[in-house]
Amino acid sequence: MIEMAEGTGHDARVNRSTLIIGVSLAIRRAIETARQFADSELPILLMGETGTGKELFAQEIHRWSGRRGRLVDVNCGALPKDLIEGELFGHRRGAYTGAATDSEGLISHAQGGTLFLDELTSLPVEGQVKLLRTLETREVRRVGDTAKRQIDFRLVGAVQNGLALEVREGRFRIDLYQRLAGIVITLPPLMQRMEDVFPLAAHFSAQHQRLLGSGADVILERHGWPGNVRELRTVVERAVILAGPGVVSARSLVEALDLGADAGADQDMKEDMTTVRFERDRKRMQEAGDRLNWDPELLAKYFGISRATLYRWLKRLRPSRRLGIQSHESHQSHRGRETGETRETFSGRSTRLNGERRIT
Repeated sequence: MIEMAEGTGHDARVNRSTLIIGVSLAIRRAIETARQFADSELPILLMGETGTGKELFAQEIHRWSGRRGRLVDVNCGALPKDLIEGELFGHRRGAYTGAATDSEGLISHAQGGTLFLDELTSLPVEGQVKLLRTLETREVRRVGDTAKRQIDFRLVGAVQNGLALEVREGRFRIDLYQRLAGIVITLPPLMQRMEDVFPLAAHFSAQHQRLLGSGADVILERHGWPGNVRELRTVVERAVILAGPGVVSARSLVEALDLGADAGADQDMKEDMTTVRFERDRKRMQEAGDRLNWDPELLAKYFGISRATLYRWLKRLRPSRRLGIQSHESHQSHRGRETGETRETFSGRSTRLNGERRIT
């Protein structure tokens, strides 16, 4: 199934074998790993920022696993901390205040299927101990009960980046982390796989029987997408409404972005968020570049992006050392002098095109 957006030269390739949309190396690797281990008994830990698609990956892992039971989706952060054990493991009537009836618990509902625990770091330490015991013994005991029951389920957990810090500071048990980390799949933020932005946007617009108009790809690639795929979906849905009948134009996308929640935020807060994200991304690029001697080919493979996307990142992030990249720039500048045309580089210097000086 291939969807072509009007006048853009891009195609949004949607693989019928998965609901996950993407053409980048990073997302294809994540899909391959998830599919490879879907039918194993090992727990899978999904790591990534909010909005990167952890829930969708959990759904696909369950589907690929072939398990006959159902997928039970639990957001640990949404459960009251004083009731979370009873909700997960079940309870007997009268086990605690408010336990008016017997409850089997959400884990028991996943018998023969998959239990997806999102925001795992919200699980209290007591609950972590009990979850670890359940994973080790394959038995579950309800709160207020003495009897244990055999349980067969596959666990998929999800956390945002920063689990190592939670472990170091004692908020998340290292033994549970080691048990959960049978397979770790990291879902990159959308900014690190910009080649997926247009295929995703085309897919979301096609769900409303609409096409993206000419210039839409340019507008979409200019945005940083701090809210990741969830933000992109919302923006496209908003643009569909603004566009009215016909194609979703670039102007509609600009208006949809301007109407976003971020547009009404406090300016100081927006600037602070931008600075934090910028410094984080620049640090990651700096560390990877130093390890790989700033080799463009190796850096592109490391981040799972194309060379063109790598150069766009470098232009924006401006890390302090770029040995391999500088060689590329010097080569381009030398070629430009030979032909009377200086090409755009990532150093911020002025360029000369057809004899006209322009500031970049």
